[in-house]
Amino acid sequence: MIKLLLTALLALAMIPADSPAQQGVEYRIEATLDETAEVLRGRAELRYTNNATVALDTLWLHQHLNAFRPNSAWAEHELELGETQFQDLGPDEHAFDRLGTVTVDGQTIQPIYLGTPDSTVVGFPLASPLAPGATALVRFDWTARPSTLPRRQGRRGRHYDFAQWYPRIAAYTDEGWQVQPLLPQGEFFGEFGTYDVTLDVAADQVIGATGVAVDGDPGWTAAAAPGQTEPELQRDFYPTVAEHSLGLLPEEVAADRKRVRWRAEDVHHFAWSTDPEFVYEGGVVERPDPIGGEIRVHTLYLPEDDDWADGVALNRTIEALDWFQGMLGPYPWPQFTNLHRIESGGTEFPMMIMDGSPSEGLIVHETAHQFFHGILANNEFLEGWLDEGVASFLTDWYHEEGGNPDVWSGSMERIVQLEQRGQTQPIATPGADFVDPATYSAMTYTKTELVLRMLRRLIGEETMRSGLRTLYERHALQHITEADFRAAFEEEHGEDLDWFFDQWLHTTDQLDYSVASATTSPTASQTWTTTVEIERTGDAWMPADILIGEEAGVVDGEESRQVIEVESEQPPEEIILDPQGILIDIDPTNNRLPVTRQ
Repeated sequence: MIKLLLTALLALAMIPADSPAQQGVEYRIEATLDETAEVLRGRAELRYTNNATVALDTLWLHQHLNAFRPNSAWAEHELELGETQFQDLGPDEHAFDRLGTVTVDGQTIQPIYLGTPDSTVVGFPLASPLAPGATALVRFDWTARPSTLPRRQGRRGRHYDFAQWYPRIAAYTDEGWQVQPLLPQGEFFGEFGTYDVTLDVAADQVIGATGVAVDGDPGWTAAAAPGQTEPELQRDFYPTVAEHSLGLLPEEVAADRKRVRWRAEDVHHFAWSTDPEFVYEGGVVERPDPIGGEIRVHTLYLPEDDDWADGVALNRTIEALDWFQGMLGPYPWPQFTNLHRIESGGTEFPMMIMDGSPSEGLIVHETAHQFFHGILANNEFLEGWLDEGVASFLTDWYHEEGGNPDVWSGSMERIVQLEQRGQTQPIATPGADFVDPATYSAMTYTKTELVLRMLRRLIGEETMRSGLRTLYERHALQHITEADFRAAFEEEHGEDLDWFFDQWLHTTDQLDYSVASATTSPTASQTWTTTVEIERTGDAWMPADILIGEEAGVVDGEESRQVIEVESEQPPEEIILDPQGILIDIDPTNNRLPVTRQ
């Protein structure tokens, strides 16, 4: 009863009373993995409630696995850049997600595809429009297979990363259906809902997934590293719901098979990975007041992963999750899983991350995504900076607090070089409109983290923290946009910040301050008067810190020319503009100048 009460309290605490209506999504899935054929067969029942103010004549879904095959929008995009890796995959290598019979409210329908030959977006036409407040019952069978070339999913031997694996309902917002095709530039967007998933796999498989294993054995006990206590499965975290068979799986489980039923609530996706060689380690993070309780943390890695073992990955995951709770607020879900995937790098999903290494930077970044995209769900196709850039900023802040104040320098060097070469685009550019993946990465991740660092300096660290907390408290477990982000910081700062966000997110305006001249002369009262001329070129501007000898101040920076006069007891030797290197200044070499005595 205590855990059931905790679940209810979490739901009430994390979803604001005045939160906007979101579409109702309930998935019931049965799936069986045939390792010999390397194919997953699935059957799903989707209850979709239209909470919008208009009727819907078609339901749109994503089939993301179909991006990783020849002739997809993804493959065509790579061809434009001279890459052929997915276009060249053979029949046994590429991924697929193939629909079988589809019914809506008992009537068989014929799916329709946007952008053929791309098949990553599919429509289910309705016999009659789905009125506001009405619910449609959708049933479908499908088969799925990840690609041998891992990219946000993959298979290798008996290891399967089912990051994408089922037809996923698209998000419907005030702007309509969000049905952007999956491309190398940009990721995902989905509706919050409930997932009840039964997985049928070989008996020796070890599984990590979104949600809680409410029934069956995920394999963690047998896979536990030496010294581990019995894994806590949290079977009673969610209220008990009787299993509803979809008829895909036989009633009796074969001797060499097992079934694990998972449940997840208030999530916009369900992902899972499985490998019979996974090693398990587990731990706990305390959820802060006023909600309290424990969050279970699970790590799964391979026997040869010495750099993951002995609590290395586990402790980094625990420390990161704890830090982000302190920065933003309580983590609303029961567990957090970090597992070793086939591909390098990392990708985030609700309640889990798939990492290619146990590096601290990667784990912290992907843990940040539990909050920015998992809990605060932006449209990554259109506003990728809102999670990738924020996660990058928070990752560097984490390292800065951990004793590495120089963590920003590499990012600054990269962006200044791109600015000098004119190889930039506005940060707020939709992912598909960036000229190439490198520019997408530089703007969405790297430049955004530096822009947010400038915002932190502008409004102050405490206001930055309170802005993040306000955003989280107001929009947890909801879709968010740039407007929500702006509003939280303007409210906490108490001043309009349009001038800041407009220029740094929506233009490529450049900034270059210089110390044009600096002179000092004695006064009759045995002090020194120092006159400093600051010049600004470029259309962007920011207030700038300045050091005049030992005296610190701030230059407004908006005017193209500004003269400052300071009186001091001793003559300053040098003027330094932006001494901490916080501004994205395209020529920082002219930011300091020796003072001339007169």
